[in-house]
Amino acid sequence: MQVRLLAVVLAIGAVGATNGCGDPTAIKAQYDNVDAPNITLYALNGTSPSLPSALQVGFASSARVDANFNFDIAFDLDEKGQVLAYPVRAVATQFVSAHRVGMIASDRSFAESIRAPTSGYKYDTVTVAPIGKTFYVDVIDQSLCSAFSLLGQNIRGKFVVDSVKVPTRQVFVHLFANRNCGFRSLMTGRPKD
Repeated sequence: MQVRLLAVVLAIGAVGATNGCGDPTAIKAQYDNVDAPNITLYALNGTSPSLPSALQVGFASSARVDANFNFDIAFDLDEKGQVLAYPVRAVATQFVSAHRVGMIASDRSFAESIRAPTSGYKYDTVTVAPIGKTFYVDVIDQSLCSAFSLLGQNIRGKFVVDSVKVPTRQVFVHLFANRNCGFRSLMTGRPKD
């Protein structure tokens, strides 16, 4: 009788421990999400090519635009001072094998845009990015995510253009990136999904 009671207590304890720790078979994120609030970029045209004009979402950083095409989204200003966001394929020629980048405007504020959608992105399309408008980004880059990633090859993030200095052709961007392949959460810390 005592053996059965002990077995029941151990079984209840094991179930409780498993439930308390979450799904032990779930794929876990490797990296914390990164908040990069003060990125200064320079317009793609009318500034020195040695200055950063682009974002690398997977690294949550700025990047230069050069013949290596190691960036995700480049920024420019049109004649009216509007910000234009160029995915890498819109800058690279058709003869360069560049990765895909999609963008979609959020209908929420930057702080409220906490989960990236899985559909609706416009890939490889130049987008007007008004000041204060939040955009989700979907980067599909096999150099960052293996073709065998169980959750997908997508690196997701969001950005907002905070302000622009037209005379110096500067664009000030806030970027938030989830560097975990296939994950969608855009909240501070280590994502669970």
